[in-house]
Amino acid sequence: MGAESHPSELYRTIHAQPAVLRDVLGRCPPLVERAAGLLRGRRHVFLTGTGTSHHAALVGQHLLRTAGVDAWALTHQDFALYPPPLSRDDALITISHRGNKRYGMASLERAQGSGMPVVGLTGLDSPMAGPQVLIPTAPQERSSTHTASYTGNLLALALLAAELGREGPSGPGGLGELLPTLPGRMEEVLGREGEILPVAERLARQGRVVFAGAGVNFPTAREGALKVKESSYLVSEGFELETMLHGGLQALQAGDLAVLLAPKGPALDRFGDALRALALVPATPWLIGDREALDAVEGFAGHPPGTLRFEVPPGREELSPFVTTLPLQLLACFTAERRGTDPDSFREDDPIFARISASYHL
Repeated sequence: MGAESHPSELYRTIHAQPAVLRDVLGRCPPLVERAAGLLRGRRHVFLTGTGTSHHAALVGQHLLRTAGVDAWALTHQDFALYPPPLSRDDALITISHRGNKRYGMASLERAQGSGMPVVGLTGLDSPMAGPQVLIPTAPQERSSTHTASYTGNLLALALLAAELGREGPSGPGGLGELLPTLPGRMEEVLGREGEILPVAERLARQGRVVFAGAGVNFPTAREGALKVKESSYLVSEGFELETMLHGGLQALQAGDLAVLLAPKGPALDRFGDALRALALVPATPWLIGDREALDAVEGFAGHPPGTLRFEVPPGREELSPFVTTLPLQLLACFTAERRGTDPDSFREDDPIFARISASYHL
């Protein structure tokens, strides 16, 4: 079955992401250059979002720091209601795919009230208004389980990091040259979706999953957990790796799925500790990372039997979320199919959740 004939919008959108990224690469650089002009030399650059957009802000914080920017990610609500000290010497990158949510608009107003410039990352045809520079990335998604808006906004943030780092000694050194390779690397991962089906079948049977990542893949872990919740209605949790070792393991039961996002980076030996601990539960570990990294993690843990693997193309750790996110999106999609849930509906096909959604305004 081709992506076009698949019954879920979620599946089709997952497979459309390489094309979305190629469009962003072709269309957005002039906007990114203008945005970089506003952000360059600022005391702090704040990034705000909610849910998936907040996860993008967290990845963006890491990307911008590679360019020497003092970047800080907060939720829209935190920035609007509990802001840090703000100055007109700061700047805000506000991230909202729909561009019309309550606290997204409130955080924009808070920034404007402080006199700081604002860059907006949003979806195509979004009603977002107010930022001095608006960068529309992905088309508006038909599935309520958003995927392309996440990777599209990540790419805009990576383009900003590359532009801001172009002139500085602490710049990301060749980051911009790597960005055009991302769509092809994503297609490579998507072409191996069959490897994810047995993991989805296991999750659909067991119904419990945790995700863990370090550094730039901590938000990837949280994003994976959110996709499973939104599409399959399962309780799932995304941990920062060390937090999982400090108490997250205690809730696990034999047979639970534990996803470790372990591309090559400085936390690999700690992933080995996590893998060894999971083998003692015993949970079912699913390692996601490049081959060299996964071999190292399994080596640190003594190659515990029953460990599942999914290899992604190697590359710079800062850009790894573009490929580590895809298996998690597909896991959510395939698990929903096996559980018979609608991954596109935000559970509004259930009268109780339809009433819940109608009881407050996002």
